[in-house]
Amino acid sequence: MIPAPSARFLALAVAGSFVLAGCYGLTERSFDPGDHRDVLQSILLRGIVATEPIAGQTACDDHDLVGNSLYLTARMPEETEPRDVYIHMYREKYWDRSAQEVDECEAVYAAENPDSEVTRLDIPTYRIFGADWSDELTEELTKALEEASHAGRD
Repeated sequence: MIPAPSARFLALAVAGSFVLAGCYGLTERSFDPGDHRDVLQSILLRGIVATEPIAGQTACDDHDLVGNSLYLTARMPEETEPRDVYIHMYREKYWDRSAQEVDECEAVYAAENPDSEVTRLDIPTYRIFGADWSDELTEELTKALEEASHAGRD
């Protein structure tokens, strides 16, 4: 016969469960978002074909954006033309201050691509833009970056 667990053991097991649930809960984004690897992993897991990832590549000549930027080309598997994707990553405490500098860089990109439709996604803690994305690519990039926003470590 197996002895019944003590009340102390049960209390510790229940308390440990709550601690683990708090540590690994995904209900709120991280103070520090997922890094370049987390972003790429989330994009690839969504079935997006991503090529040519270059950390530090921006769409404009703004050296302040280099440290938190990632460029890649992306397309859905049934699409043939890869599209530019510029991702700018920010810690939560810098998120509100980041809009203007990304706005300015996006404006430069739009001016260089006057016949294209530029799409912009602002998903805390990321600001993403590129040209001529399909609806499906836009939707899957949104989901991927929402997922990556939970991947960081505090």
